[in-house]
Amino acid sequence: MAVPVYLFTGFLDAGKTTLIKDCMNDTGFMEGIERTLLLCFEQGEVSYDEAFCNAHHLFVEYYEDASVLTPEKIHELDVIYHPSQVFIEWNGTIPVPESFLNGLGDSWPLVQVLTPVDATTFELYINAMRSMLFEQLRYSDTVIVNRCTEDTNARMIRGNIKAINRRAQIFWEGPFGAQVNLKQGLLPFDLNAPVIDVADDDYGIWYMDCVENPDKYAGKKIILRGYYAENIPGYKQTFILGRRAMVCCAQDTSLCGITVTGVKIWEMKKGDWIEVEGTLKPIEGDNGMKTVVLYADLVRRYHKPEQEYVTFS
Repeated sequence: MAVPVYLFTGFLDAGKTTLIKDCMNDTGFMEGIERTLLLCFEQGEVSYDEAFCNAHHLFVEYYEDASVLTPEKIHELDVIYHPSQVFIEWNGTIPVPESFLNGLGDSWPLVQVLTPVDATTFELYINAMRSMLFEQLRYSDTVIVNRCTEDTNARMIRGNIKAINRRAQIFWEGPFGAQVNLKQGLLPFDLNAPVIDVADDDYGIWYMDCVENPDKYAGKKIILRGYYAENIPGYKQTFILGRRAMVCCAQDTSLCGITVTGVKIWEMKKGDWIEVEGTLKPIEGDNGMKTVVLYADLVRRYHKPEQEYVTFS
């Protein structure tokens, strides 16, 4: 029988051990689980004491190198512990091994990657250690932003996480796992203005809000500025307008783009910077997900901004 594997990534002291303990204490998560094997590749300030392990039928093995988990070792651990599930607490300073992402053989498939993030240090890490944070978040299914206060810059944190991994689900917690009421704040433009004029520095904030809440922008008049990023095969009056977001480094960026229609694309070429004024309309794609199309009324040439990469703060 296959044993599900849950991988916990994140920096030291970000809350991995606390998150694992929370999972162990969650009766819904633990329903039907008799024995849990934890493979720990990092030891933080919070530990797994004997009383906790005994009470939760938790067995902990400490390792320094993922290469120890050979098929023979996995079989040995299966025989010794007969686990119902396996948790892996990974060292956040090291990229996640491909062997973990592909599942540890047919008998130990990876089912979920969970990543706690410390809200109080996130901005420091994203600015100083972006590539390391990228490695922690790029495969995450669930991101738990902990130690939040009502003044936490949730918009900045969410925007940067989504730039790295758009499919990640994000949850917010206050100190000690308490609920927190975040000040969401106002968007840096007037959503009810006759025409929403999105400044260069605010494109990323607008883009993430529009992706997450497409219906909010139905029928809204807007001015956007970006570059001619892509053609759409088969369409002669439609193209992708966008800006690029830095995901890991200057050589690793992703496009934050929107479909623009009703324009003379033969008068433009790829890479041209353009200002478009028009009306937004949500449409449902083939996958059932809604996206937003900009129906252009006016198109103008635009200068390349000094900072061409998207930011989320």
